[in-house]
Formats: sequence, structure tokens, C-alpha cells
Amino acid sequence: MVRAIQLCSMALFALVLLSNSQISEQAATFVQPAIRLPRSVDPELDEKCTDNTACGWAVYKPFTRSIENYMRNTCSCPESTKCIRTDDDLSISAFVYRCRKVDDTTR
Repeated sequence: MVRAIQLCSMALFALVLLSNSQISEQAATFVQPAIRLPRSVDPELDEKCTDNTACGWAVYKPFTRSIENYMRNTCSCPESTKCIRTDDDLSISAFVYRCRKVDDTTR
């Protein structure tokens, strides 16, 4: 009787392992890396960032704050401004960049 219970337990364990691996394989076929295609935008229709809209984000490692990735927004800064770092958003671990007028005489 004990031997039968052991065999049933082993069979059940093997069944669970097989079903999990099949689910993982099926899930892997549906999960594809997100590929971002380049935008084709008419330069005349290019949206300008406002003062409050972020023009970019520099995502960093939370403790070291070493930048891992820089992401630009879809809008661009107006002619008289530059996209400069203005904030540190701790909730998303990123430096926030906004369009600001830059005084070249102070540089």
C-alpha cells in the first residue's frame, strides 16, 4: 500500500512538472520582445514640448544613480530652448529633462 502511494505521488509530481514546462513553453511563444519602430513624422507637423512636458528621461539604477538608458519624448524643444535636466523623479528612478531657455553667457 505504501509503495502504491509513493508511485502515485511520483506520478503526480511528474505530471505537475510536465504541465508547468508546457505552460512555460506556450507562454514563451506569446511573449515577444517589444520592438519600437522609428517614427515617420512630417517635420512641419513636429509637436513642440511645453514648459511642463518632459522632453526626456534618464533612467538610473536606484542606489548608484548611474544612468542606464535615456528616453526622448515624441515632442521636441522649440528653437530657443534646450532639453536640460530639471528634476529627479524618485518614484520612477529617473532624471527628468524639460525644455528650458539656456543663457549662453553664463557658460
